[in-house]
Amino acid sequence: MAMLFRICRDGQEARWIVLVEDQFYGEYLGRDQAILDAIEAVKDARAAGGEAEVWDEAKTLRLY
Repeated sequence: MAMLFRICRDGQEARWIVLVEDQFYGEYLGRDQAILDAIEAVKDARAAGGEAEVWDEAKTLRLY
């Protein structure tokens, strides 16, 4: 089963968060930075032999 990185807004706050398997991974001021960091983490997980994906929860879209 793939490790799931989810990018989502943090409630009404003007910030974005990344969750990994429903656990907090990071907080970002912009969506683009959250996406870039999640993709980098997925690349690392895949390089270590794991399966991982990045999903944008706001758009229900797989990004990587």
